[in-house]
Amino acid sequence: MTVFILSLAYGVLSAGSFILFLREGYKGWTWFWENYDRLPHLYRSHWRYQKRFIFKRIWRRLFNR
Repeated sequence: MTVFILSLAYGVLSAGSFILFLREGYKGWTWFWENYDRLPHLYRSHWRYQKRFIFKRIWRRLFNR
């Protein structure tokens, strides 16, 4: 009987996690398609930030010892 209850609890938890996985995937997918036109701008602005600040810091740490 204990094994049955444990297996039932495991089934409920795994089904709940699968439903949560589908829900979060749907939210991410809808965000992607709603912001699809803005994505190149987001990517470019992120790249610009990396180039101006992060890469210079890494360069200094590597070559100014």
